[in-house]
Amino acid sequence: MAEAVLYGIANEVLKNMGSTAIDELSSAWGFKSQLNKLKNTIETLKDVMLDAEERQADSHAVGGWLERLTTAVYAADDLFDEFATLASRKQLLSGNKVTKEVYTFFSYSNQITLAFKISHKIRRIRQELDDIVKDGTQFSFVFRPHEDGREINTSTRRKETYSFVDSEEVIGRDDDKRAILDLALASSSIDKEEKGVPVIPIVGIGGLGKTSLAQLIYNDPKIQDFFELRIWVCVSDVFDIKEITEKILTSATKTEMHQKLEMEQLQGQLRKEIDDKRYLLVLDDVWNENRDEWLKLRALLKAGRKGSKIIVTTRSREVAEIMGSFAPYELQGLSEEKSWDLFEKMAFKSGQPQPQCEPHLVKIGREIVRKCANVPLAIRALGSLLYGKSESKWLTIKDTNLAKLSENQNNIMNILKLSYHYLWFPLKNCFAYCALFPKDYVLDKETLINLWIAEGFIIPDANESQSLDEIADEYFLTLFQRCFFQDVIRDEWGAIKSCKMHDLMHDLAQQVAGDKCKVANFSESKFDDKINHLSFAYRLTSSWKIQAGMLHLKLLRTFLMPEQMKDGSPFRKSVCKQIISRFSRLRVLDLHNLGVESLPSSIGKLIHLRYLDLSKIPIKELPHSITELQNLQTLKLYHCSRLRALPTNMRKLTNLRSLNVDRCYELSHMPSRIGELTSLHTLPLFIVGNTHSQKSWFKCTSATFSDLKKLRNLKSVLCIQVKGDLKIIMSEAAEANLSCKHGLTELNIEFHHSLSYGDHSNFEVVLEGLRPHPNLRKLEVSGYKGSKSPSWVAMDNMCMSLPNLVDIQLFKWDFCQEVPTFSRLPFLKRLSLIQLGNLEYMESAIFDLSSSSSTNPLFFPSLQELTLKDMRNLKGWWKEGTSAISISSLSRLSINNCPKLLFLPLCPNVEDLTLVSSVLKMATISDCTSLLSSESEFGFGFKLKKLEIDDVEDLISLPKQTVHQLSSLLVQGGIKLQSSDSSEKLEQAFANLSSSLRSLAFYNCTNLKYISKGLEHLTALENLVLYNCIDSELSRNEPDDDCGCGMPWKTFKTSLRSVKLMWMSQLVSLPTGLQYLENLRSLELYCNYWLMEIPEWISCFSFLTYMELCNSCHVKTLPESFTNLTALNELRIVLCSPLAKRCQAPHGVDWPKIQHIPLVTILSTGRDGW
Repeated sequence: MAEAVLYGIANEVLKNMGSTAIDELSSAWGFKSQLNKLKNTIETLKDVMLDAEERQADSHAVGGWLERLTTAVYAADDLFDEFATLASRKQLLSGNKVTKEVYTFFSYSNQITLAFKISHKIRRIRQELDDIVKDGTQFSFVFRPHEDGREINTSTRRKETYSFVDSEEVIGRDDDKRAILDLALASSSIDKEEKGVPVIPIVGIGGLGKTSLAQLIYNDPKIQDFFELRIWVCVSDVFDIKEITEKILTSATKTEMHQKLEMEQLQGQLRKEIDDKRYLLVLDDVWNENRDEWLKLRALLKAGRKGSKIIVTTRSREVAEIMGSFAPYELQGLSEEKSWDLFEKMAFKSGQPQPQCEPHLVKIGREIVRKCANVPLAIRALGSLLYGKSESKWLTIKDTNLAKLSENQNNIMNILKLSYHYLWFPLKNCFAYCALFPKDYVLDKETLINLWIAEGFIIPDANESQSLDEIADEYFLTLFQRCFFQDVIRDEWGAIKSCKMHDLMHDLAQQVAGDKCKVANFSESKFDDKINHLSFAYRLTSSWKIQAGMLHLKLLRTFLMPEQMKDGSPFRKSVCKQIISRFSRLRVLDLHNLGVESLPSSIGKLIHLRYLDLSKIPIKELPHSITELQNLQTLKLYHCSRLRALPTNMRKLTNLRSLNVDRCYELSHMPSRIGELTSLHTLPLFIVGNTHSQKSWFKCTSATFSDLKKLRNLKSVLCIQVKGDLKIIMSEAAEANLSCKHGLTELNIEFHHSLSYGDHSNFEVVLEGLRPHPNLRKLEVSGYKGSKSPSWVAMDNMCMSLPNLVDIQLFKWDFCQEVPTFSRLPFLKRLSLIQLGNLEYMESAIFDLSSSSSTNPLFFPSLQELTLKDMRNLKGWWKEGTSAISISSLSRLSINNCPKLLFLPLCPNVEDLTLVSSVLKMATISDCTSLLSSESEFGFGFKLKKLEIDDVEDLISLPKQTVHQLSSLLVQGGIKLQSSDSSEKLEQAFANLSSSLRSLAFYNCTNLKYISKGLEHLTALENLVLYNCIDSELSRNEPDDDCGCGMPWKTFKTSLRSVKLMWMSQLVSLPTGLQYLENLRSLELYCNYWLMEIPEWISCFSFLTYMELCNSCHVKTLPESFTNLTALNELRIVLCSPLAKRCQAPHGVDWPKIQHIPLVTILSTGRDGW
């Protein structure tokens, strides 16, 4: 990593050295000639870095030379970064020219001192670099600009592959082989549509067995019978059409080409050879991502007969997209069973362990197999290495990271490293940096990109046509396409939100990162003083302090805590001061989830800082010195729920790109002139106006809509909170210029509850002025007190103004009597209307199906979720008449507290239904003109999977076939059975759910004992929630009657995995019947104020992994048997005083009972638990 980073750092140094301010100051202070010589030296060194990188593996001397070079270049970077920052602080620059303020840069004496200091440092750095250049002449480095570094050096290329394979040696690929064979042998529409021969791409990281799978298919008898001609070509990294053509002809004719032919002759022979033949061509190990080159080759391959196929193996999803006719077949690792089978075959002499002499190796072997992460090549390599070796050798391999094995022992790292060598140098930096995160860590894409930018890994576009964020996004996608990242999670718009790294890729990242990146373990005390990037593989607690071995890390640029979890313990301010004073060169500082109540003012001295994460800390205000961090690009204040205000001089952070203040609930305003932060692209919360009540603890000038206008580059999510006097701010709303912010995908407009009702037109003017860009996908508007909708959503205008909407949420529109025509939006998937008190009908007239067309689509063509809640006057969908129109795509319907609602469109495919406080009843299921269609007409009865109701007797009205797939049931309100007949029918209804129901919840229910016989049928139940069930007598000690509570715990003996007991006001002790639950994994106890104790028998839950105790102040201690809960991975104790004090580490009285639990969180007060 060092040499790859080095090139980027060198570029940054040259960029700073070339600034106008430094150029003119160097002239004024007499060291310009030194500066020019230093520039020339660095430029010279840049061009030999690639050659040095490739040669260091074979020469310790070259590695040492690179080490010296790295130290010197880093020193130069720190010097000129500091100098440029100081110049910026004094506002020396006016456009691209230095102003007269240069003359008064500091006091006269300071100018002389600073000039001498800088001149001396430049002279020292230049002398060091000159010595490095001189010493480097002995290595005869080749001058190679880094732009050429995108090609693999021939010495690192993979060996050429061939078509033969011993099928008995390939294990666990039967399903994969079958899937590819089906594609290769089937005649499909692809054959007709494809302009050339259909291509089947097989994608995966190195070592997964892509080539072996292709060999299996190539040699399969079905393939041999189906294809007249089979051709195997190993392409590798050089996609030379002439060379590939020669290889195709050699394979097809089985003869070596002795004479050199021109391309014209070659293409003629190729076309002649494959003309009118059904052929299979395997192009193995393709790296080419240039589509034009592939199209040229594809044109030569069209002569084959219909049914011909091409199979491509590659490590790049981009290659697969360029070449593939089918979706890429992403090859996965072997199953655990097959991984062990392969290891047995490779590691044991007989192909399997001998019961008498080798049982001790099996346990060790299984742990070694886990290290291989199901990758066949790794399993083969380690299995072969251990063949015939002693137990001590097995133990050594078990305890050794794969990346640290020697090259002759570890072929897998060499194979994986091919992918790394093929990366452009900035991408190498970005990949290696991921070594700072734990294995199996979910990497947030935005966070990763911000870190890369902060570290200087992103090379700016030469013509500045792209922002750093856009370039970083391309870097990320390239790494994903080349299989360095996997398991991506996308948002609903299709953008990647997060990913993971394969375990072996993580091993590779650690190897290439080298000693510059360090992941500190809890027990470590020694640290190399050349470490630049440090992360912690453990959580920092209140007792943590900087270890002596860390104090000398003067070159440290990264302080990262990926494992940090909020545990409620305070973090000492003195430790923060020490971090700041000791690590003055930091670019990245991560303090998230620490109990930091105040930051020291010395934070402003970290002038190199680019990235500061203060998320989820109990801070109330930021020191004003934070505005001195003029290089700061990312400031994360996410979920700082006590933070009241931002510093007034935030505008000084001119390089700030991301300011995350989402979920900062106490934040009352945004500082004025925040619009001057024109580099901002992430600002999830913007507050307009502020509340000046007698209770306000400050009075200040707040940001206005005109500030928002200047923030032209905002992307993704924006929430606008409107506070203050609408009369003052309403005329400025249009100045926000949201219609030009094309990067926004989600917009939330919140009118604060403190706003007076006043004149409805004030609200209307504001909302009218906040018209968003047509690209918007999600719109939320709450607290709106206007009497009509804005013109940009009124009636049919919405299809024109916001055609791409997918999600709409309107909340608390108290005076609006009509809403837009949502039913015509072509992409709308979710619609939520809550507390629209004056709305009687959704639309004025019945939808005219005959008018449907491409410009006038069908009724709700994409709607999947519909929520109607607290709509006290809503009567139906259409004001005029009813209709049999259906919302066929709807899968989730929630109707809650709509007392006048009598009819809706048909919903034939609902799977998730909520029907609470409504005159509509489940009995209407048989009425095809009411809520739900009849089973016979639309088949609704076979789809219901989740149900929420407020009358348990509604279950009786549902036919058996309607609920046979029901897996989740929530019942609200008291249980009142009309007759004994109802009781019997209800028991039968529960019996119908015996095999399907997995989750059951009772909210605000009484008399659970009335349905206990019905609950006895629920033998598959896994999750149970009881909320405020006041008359259930859960604490009565009657074991023969299962506690007499109406809950048949014995029935749930083996099935129940999770229990939640919440707001159970009569719960004094846990029901003794809980002891029957042999497989309980999770126990959550919330707000059970009269719960007095946790019983000793809690230890019977031998499989319990999670437990939470919240707001139970009478529980004063934990039982001694808590130490027996050895499977417990996480314990949360929230708002439970004095128990919280007894459980605090390390001196709490009860701490010894819980110290074996990996994650203990103790939160004391407040919304966020601090």
